Amino acid sequence: MLGRLRDGALADRLRPGVVLPVVLAVALVMIVIAGALLGARAAAVGRAAVGDTGPVLVGAELPADGSAGSPAVVLSPAAAVHPDSAAVRDLLQRWTDARNAGDLSAYRETLVPDARIDPTTFADTARTQRVGSVVIRRIDPVAGGELVVPLGYVTTQDPAVAPPDVRVPRLCWQISAVVETAGGRPRLLDPRPGSQLRSPC
Repeated sequence: MLGRLRDGALADRLRPGVVLPVVLAVALVMIVIAGALLGARAAAVGRAAVGDTGPVLVGAELPADGSAGSPAVVLSPAAAVHPDSAAVRDLLQRWTDARNAGDLSAYRETLVPDARIDPTTFADTARTQRVGSVVIRRIDPVAGGELVVPLGYVTTQDPAVAPPDVRVPRLCWQISAVVETAGGRPRLLDPRPGSQLRSPC
């Protein structure tokens, strides 16, 4: 009799209506854990591929105080030998100053006339963002009178206005800016796909 009761109770506990949700919950937990482990592994592989994602991305020492560093734009020795180095440095200095001041009009003046700018996004970002440690790595001429200008810099910002995938207070950037020189006045073109790399630092 007792054995039958035990068997009945066990059968009740092992009914599909009870077992299935438990199995699904366990499977879901295992999937979440596996996803977290794989995500951490992918991030580690990415960091290893890029190297030290702080000074290497920027091309300069990172400020120890957590700031973006000096807003003065610096030419590397390789960039300084280009005949347009002074004009490119001036352009990027005005670009940096306009961003730091939140001056949309001055910012527009550094870009080609048809550049896409969302004034609301610019204002929201400029409210807390500071740009510094700007290093122009090289100045490479390409077809059509354009110059490709690899540079690194640091930004600090309210994490709420940082890029959605990296909500952090400080970022290191490496970009390949494209400068249009037509008309004798250099201006920045819109960033091209894949031209920007950023990492918390």
